[in-house]
Amino acid sequence: MDQTSVSARLRSFDVDTGVEVASRMLAQAITVPADSAHATLAVDALSGDVFALGARGATRSVEQFSGRSLEPMRAVLGDLRCGDRIAAAAARVVLACMDEGGIVTVEPGGGGKFRADAPLTALATLPDGTVLAGSADASLWRLANGATALERVDSLKARDGSLLKDGIAAQGDCCFLIGLVDGVANTQVRVVVGGFTLLLFPEAQRPQGGILVQPPFAYYTVGSQARHTDIQQGFSETMADLGARVLSGAVADR
Repeated sequence: MDQTSVSARLRSFDVDTGVEVASRMLAQAITVPADSAHATLAVDALSGDVFALGARGATRSVEQFSGRSLEPMRAVLGDLRCGDRIAAAAARVVLACMDEGGIVTVEPGGGGKFRADAPLTALATLPDGTVLAGSADASLWRLANGATALERVDSLKARDGSLLKDGIAAQGDCCFLIGLVDGVANTQVRVVVGGFTLLLFPEAQRPQGGILVQPPFAYYTVGSQARHTDIQQGFSETMADLGARVLSGAVADR
């Protein structure tokens, strides 16, 4: 999704050839500003459907499109006064108002509205629809698929670290990876109680724009560099220096 002179625009591409397959304008909508390349566009791997967050004046909405053709399907949520991040998995669509700590879900049979007791810094979902959100002080809130209340998780409260902005990512089908800025000299990997993998960064190597995971690697950008860390063995590499500040948007198995 990008911004044209008149509206937000969705496009899909064939990864092997680079050919544009489909394009669709979000009528009278503009993109929602976010310091992340994957904050306002989500794909449900179960159905392949695409969900886009757009702004129309003072309100925001989440719209659903078919995966390859980008044909409009429905307005999932509309006339919202806030919204900064979306996610989708297992037919559950999630919208978060990060500064307010608010989470809204839409899923078969209903959905709900939930509120963490702190502003949110990061949000991610597992393929089964489980949501994990976190605040800057590493407080965590989990929402299982179908749950009616947020579960507070304090596994990381004993650590002296801060959660990266957009620093939570799904690690396969089971677990979450969490990026923390910690008092370490070099990037390190830790596994903690609760099934979380921690990726610890020194302040001087703080990533921007979030983290992507495709086991066995976590991918992220630091300044102009694209990097990855092996989350099983712990070693890190710089893959490329792109010459200007960049954000990580997606990773593909090719």
